[in-house]
Amino acid sequence: MRLLNTKTLRVQEFLTEIPLYAILSHTWEAEEVTFQDIQNIATLAAACNERPVTFDDIRAHLPPTQLKKGYTKVVQACVRARNSAFDWIWIDSCCINKESSAELSEAINSMYQYYANAVVCYVYLFDVSGKLHPKNPESDFKKSKWFTRGWTLQELLAPGLISFFDRDWTKIGTRWSLRDLISVVTTIPIDVLEGRSIDEYGVAQKMSWAAHRQTTRPEDEAYCLMGIFGVSVSPIYGEGGEKAFMRLQQEIIRVSDDRSIFAWISGSREENRGLLARSPYEFRYSGRVCASKTGSTLGNSPSSYSFNNNGLHIHLPLKPCGSDVFLASLSCQTNDRSYVSIYLQRTTGGYYVRYNPEEAVLRPAPPPLDDVRELTVREKPFLKSSAIHHTAVKNVVSLLPSARHFVCSRPPPGAEFSTEFSVEFENSLLQDINLIYEYPSKSKAFTLDFVGHRHWEGAGWEYFLIGDKGVDSIVDGAPCADYMLGLLPNSCFVSACLEMRGDEKTGFEVDYFSPDDSRSEGVATTVGPDLCLSVPLKFGSYELQGTLNSLENWSDRFTSVTVPHSDFLVLKYTRWLSSSEEKEEECSETERRVKGEMTEQGGGHFLRCCWMSPISAMDLRYFQRQKY
Repeated sequence: MRLLNTKTLRVQEFLTEIPLYAILSHTWEAEEVTFQDIQNIATLAAACNERPVTFDDIRAHLPPTQLKKGYTKVVQACVRARNSAFDWIWIDSCCINKESSAELSEAINSMYQYYANAVVCYVYLFDVSGKLHPKNPESDFKKSKWFTRGWTLQELLAPGLISFFDRDWTKIGTRWSLRDLISVVTTIPIDVLEGRSIDEYGVAQKMSWAAHRQTTRPEDEAYCLMGIFGVSVSPIYGEGGEKAFMRLQQEIIRVSDDRSIFAWISGSREENRGLLARSPYEFRYSGRVCASKTGSTLGNSPSSYSFNNNGLHIHLPLKPCGSDVFLASLSCQTNDRSYVSIYLQRTTGGYYVRYNPEEAVLRPAPPPLDDVRELTVREKPFLKSSAIHHTAVKNVVSLLPSARHFVCSRPPPGAEFSTEFSVEFENSLLQDINLIYEYPSKSKAFTLDFVGHRHWEGAGWEYFLIGDKGVDSIVDGAPCADYMLGLLPNSCFVSACLEMRGDEKTGFEVDYFSPDDSRSEGVATTVGPDLCLSVPLKFGSYELQGTLNSLENWSDRFTSVTVPHSDFLVLKYTRWLSSSEEKEEECSETERRVKGEMTEQGGGHFLRCCWMSPISAMDLRYFQRQKY
């Protein structure tokens, strides 16, 4: 670990024989001093002729652009430690090189031990005034931000001795002298603050202490609890808070058989779940749940449980509560001796899920052990949902150049034409809005119908109407839907594509496809999974006959070739018919040309071609036909 010299403000690394040190606990503010900042003043000690470095020295040494507010905190912490004869202090902001992911991972996994090994911990409360005693009802001590942060929980529990300081670095109390008040603020039992080991408390109880704390990064909700549970987890920032918390629980399960880890309640009514919680918040009501006491067996079954790739394997006493729904006892009690149970539901394949995860049951009597079953409870994979919620106040419909011969003959009330080909109007929750686009030829008229959000919040529709017939739609309930296509009576197509914007507007771009437009070919084609390419053994410059003749078995008769993109222009998707389905079909001129080349060059021997990756490769499989 690295320690900061309280006199010279130089950082020194210690691998063994770590000296006595104090440690600082604080909440991060603007302009904290980093490891790189401390390196910038490494030469300052020599200029001070061995006297302690002061804030004035730092201000004189650094240019104004590099002078941070955090230097005051660092200097004052060093002054306090030096006054108590400490040569060394550990401060997280400047003793960890966060530019090194390996060093950051080591520090996160070791931080609880750093605080436990310190002689004393100084807690600096920047938002507390010492003018009133912390126990005074008017004091702002209990409202301090320090009590709401995730990382400061272990900083409250790990050290042997803690002193609290106000914004002016005046000592206002210790953990012992304020233990009753701290217990009320944090919900941590007072005997923990008096020195009782946290190992004597159940998983659910310790999780409840973090239920209402926040972290800047969602993954830190899990990482900040590693030391409290005595486990190590490799930090993976970007994985998301739920996945990180699941990994934390899996590590706890490896070293603990305490079933109170399953005594949680979800934050809202939702679909069925597994047995693992998604955040510490789901343990907010578990502060009175004690650790389970099952011994090595549960009835005649083992009490151990494990987690593997198909779920959690566990033995639980079950009581039927309906069709495939059971009340499962967790074999743990609350402080008032009630027994905690949860609902499970049997699903297909013999697996179980947590049923009604927003509920738990407290029963006065222990559960009977005559029906203890071995279960596998599935955990759903954690897929990070999008954090972007776009709320549109207005719609903007624009005509692309191919569609600018249309005229919006009936704009909605209050609509604005930002350009000749763009109309803007407000969303309506109470009524439908129709945009009717016409052309002198009535056969080319169409309507864009914007249906109000009447059925449930945030769910609306946009419809294409050709005449009075709805031909396509974009439904808000299908988040990936962004395109509508309609066929006009004159065999032309018109489309509308949703365009998301960075403001409070939603855009729609209208396009038009005439028969003369090369883009119209295939615009309404749906490619099915049974479509493939058929090419002859000799096609263009590709000689495949020799390759295939060298293959001995039918099952081996496949190969891969790279085909330039230009050749794909003459290869068309065609559905291969079985013998019973075979019949002559109408072909385009391109298809007839390709078939003619096949007949002349390859006879009745053809290859079935399927797309591969990259796009310019095909998987070619050999088969023989009696006729094309």
